[in-house]
Amino acid sequence: MSLVPYSIDPFLPAFPDIATYFGVTNGTVQASLTGVTVGLALGQLIGPLSDAFGRRPLILIATTGFGLSAVMAFFAPNFETFLVLRFAMGFFAAGADVVSRAIVRDLYRGQRMQTMLAKILFIQSLSPIIGPIVGAQVTQTGNWQAIFLIFGLGGIILALFSSGLLVETLPVTKRRSSTPLGLFRGYRSVLKDRVYIGLLIFGALQTSALFAYLNNVPFLFRDGFGLSPGDFGFWVAANSLASWVGVQVGAYAARHIKGQWLLAIYASLGVLLGTGLFLTAGSGLVVAEAFFMLQLFIFGAGVTTIPTIALYNHGSQAGTAASLFGIVNFATASLVSIVYGFMNNQDTQDIGILIGLLFAGSLTSLMLITRPWTVPDLRTGD
Repeated sequence: MSLVPYSIDPFLPAFPDIATYFGVTNGTVQASLTGVTVGLALGQLIGPLSDAFGRRPLILIATTGFGLSAVMAFFAPNFETFLVLRFAMGFFAAGADVVSRAIVRDLYRGQRMQTMLAKILFIQSLSPIIGPIVGAQVTQTGNWQAIFLIFGLGGIILALFSSGLLVETLPVTKRRSSTPLGLFRGYRSVLKDRVYIGLLIFGALQTSALFAYLNNVPFLFRDGFGLSPGDFGFWVAANSLASWVGVQVGAYAARHIKGQWLLAIYASLGVLLGTGLFLTAGSGLVVAEAFFMLQLFIFGAGVTTIPTIALYNHGSQAGTAASLFGIVNFATASLVSIVYGFMNNQDTQDIGILIGLLFAGSLTSLMLITRPWTVPDLRTGD
């Protein structure tokens, strides 16, 4: 599950250097991250395949593909090749992530699933902290390409460990038909669930707000605030630490408060932080950082609650349900990225408007479609 942040975060400090190396504009480099998000969206299709062919073989394909794509990006001779390989990294990272979530759902549901996700994310959410630090240090040496080699070899090593340690969690008797019709029936089944649809939209808009942050802060921090790559890596890691803390706080809070109402609180705070970024534009790094830390905290706090509620009634379609979540998440983030080229990255005004609107949309979906008061208390689930 760490491959998704490792396909993004280590490379953020190098964005301006990548633009210089390939002789392209900053907006074009931002398109490379959009290429990753498109890959992350399409890579979710591996999830339904794991419902048909089992979890283990798909995990091995995904981890190997990620490693090889990253190593090849190290040798990319031009930006076009680089963009294709960034797409491939996102595609295989998403496949590993969605199948991993399906494995958790194979084994647990309800509160036990949320507890296990919190344990996994306790480690996984360290990756957005480690990634920017490593990326910043490597970038400062003047050889940003080495970042791809480091994480590519890491992916290959992960594939080797998985081949020896990972067991199959989906028995043959529980697998779905591998025909296109069988896969379609899986999607149709989960889309009949109103609670799932509301959380599907909620999660997509929250993820889009995260990617708005990821796409714009490299230029805001380095051009608007004048930070060095090392300082930038430090602040991005600090924000990721806030997300890590949010994961633990969110999992703890969900034991005492219904998860659906926690999500309403998080989205409401998101609207306020977007408004704060807008109103305090031009106030400097410290003020902006306070709001970005809150955003990452909110994202982490909800990251275990959303799938726990959404996948509760979809055990036999865990791969399909998790994959559709990912497809819509990253497809929405890719569509939202269209506005990045029109945004001013010299202060926080524009990004504040965008983040505030996305959180407002997620709150609306939760209240009008999911309708928290109709969702049962899942804290007593198996």
